[in-house]
Amino acid sequence: MQTKEAAKKRVITTRKDTKAHKKSSTLKIITHCEALGIDSKILSSCLAVNPKTIQRWREGIAEPGESALRSLEKLETVYQLAARLLGKDSWKAWFHSPNQTLGEESPVDLLSRGEVDHVKNVLGMLEWGIYS
Repeated sequence: MQTKEAAKKRVITTRKDTKAHKKSSTLKIITHCEALGIDSKILSSCLAVNPKTIQRWREGIAEPGESALRSLEKLETVYQLAARLLGKDSWKAWFHSPNQTLGEESPVDLLSRGEVDHVKNVLGMLEWGIYS
């Protein structure tokens, strides 16, 4: 049977591990967004946070809340789809070019308004061979 002290120590260790994982995951996603040409201003609009908040996440001073984490995970999905479908040579151009399926707006325009799902859907269309 475990002692209360051992159980408490395990809970604290688990929280630290989760916190470290959340931070590294957040930093990775922010880096992936930057690789797509999504700067802090666009990212902050997409996540509905202040650009300084993103800087605090980078520095480890603050952590994203649940809503921001969900949005970051959606952005990571967009990044993974773009990497697989478009390749590193053309993804930046695709994200910054007007797209007919998006009403002649660029995917970055939609991301800046928080319309991550719309961009993800267009990438999904590309994945299925539907012209977009």
